[in-house]
Amino acid sequence: TSRVSRRFDFEDLARLPSLPRAHARSSPLAMSVTFHALPVSANSACTRCVLKCAGIDHVEENAYGKTRSPEYVAKFVTNLAPAIEHDGACVSETNAIARYLCAAFPEQAGKFYPGDAKERAKVDMIADYAGASVYNLIATAMYPDVGFGFGGPGAVGAVEGTEPFVPAAKAAAAAQLLELLEQKFANDWLKDSPFLAGDKPTIADFRFGPVLLFARVAVILPEKIEQYLARLDKDVPGYADAVEPARAFVADKIKK
Repeated sequence: TSRVSRRFDFEDLARLPSLPRAHARSSPLAMSVTFHALPVSANSACTRCVLKCAGIDHVEENAYGKTRSPEYVAKFVTNLAPAIEHDGACVSETNAIARYLCAAFPEQAGKFYPGDAKERAKVDMIADYAGASVYNLIATAMYPDVGFGFGGPGAVGAVEGTEPFVPAAKAAAAAQLLELLEQKFANDWLKDSPFLAGDKPTIADFRFGPVLLFARVAVILPEKIEQYLARLDKDVPGYADAVEPARAFVADKIKK
């Protein structure tokens, strides 16, 4: 989940398709994770990446239409998806979920979250930046184009009389997004390494990679970023399968 989720309420999105319950192999001693997802959501794809790439046993439940129910809110006060249940713990917020899974399943997911304090801080920094600054721009730049609406209370397009400014707001967000992708990702974090925090994928990559599929609707990604996405698909087992619902959702909406 990113901060934008509080402004863009997924309960008001266009119809979302159901996915079959997903199961991944894991130790028989480990309790299965219940994964509450909005199937085509890029944020939900981030959590699905951790689960599938780590091989954590899980059942995926479609949360569409349920996040405002008393039963859901009793478990997840944020009333957001993605969210997970495991061994009595109820966790929402995409990065919090990723960190929880790495701690709860260290043999499978620990490799995606380094133990060294400095290395972990870099992973956290990039993951949090991707989930806040980057995704907010993506949502502003492309949500209207995929039927998600422009925003919640106070957003341009949501306030009466501001509708004429929506195209300008989208364009400004797209321009800023492209600048961040070039300067901070292509020319820095990915300049000398195949993944964001070094030679191996981490939860930072699982937070950033899936949302870029939505970014393609608003901007033509830098070549280095496209190469990075291809690397995730090819070199990280489980990744391509995890992001497929989000990839398919925007396949006919990509900016040419």
